[in-house]
Amino acid sequence: MSKVAALKEMTTYPKVCLDDPKVSATKGTYILVVELDAEQRIHVGSLGVIQFPRACYAYLGSALGGFKSRVKHHLSKDKKQKWHIDYLLSEAKVLQIILCETERRLECLLSGALANELSFVPSFGSSDCSCRSHLYFASDRAYLELGIRSAITEVALPREPFKEMLGF
Repeated sequence: MSKVAALKEMTTYPKVCLDDPKVSATKGTYILVVELDAEQRIHVGSLGVIQFPRACYAYLGSALGGFKSRVKHHLSKDKKQKWHIDYLLSEAKVLQIILCETERRLECLLSGALANELSFVPSFGSSDCSCRSHLYFASDRAYLELGIRSAITEVALPREPFKEMLGF
């Protein structure tokens, strides 16, 4: 089976407008880029208490039901804490949201690409898959964003797509 990802478009939204037709009409995988400005111990549901370093974080998630409701949930201040990321977001600030429009769940492929580049919080956001994590971090935002760009490129444009497609 080919690992070539069906990535239609990647859009970076420094500030997401939930009324934007692009956000409300599309679905796919998203990356939240968040900043924790001080080291903190945070209770994260079933994972317990985690020591988070001061850093910028990239959280990988899917919104195959549509970006609008998922983004709205993540940006809401008054929400029931449902996912691991909700606990971190109660202390961290969302800096950027990257939307990858696709019909498939790509967060596990992106996680595999990021696992070789960045530090991660074990088991965070990945209780429903076999990934090591869906939360990656770096002390430098530019380094984190470079890792994200590299991962998206690797997933969207694998090094040997033609070989796989031709069955070599």
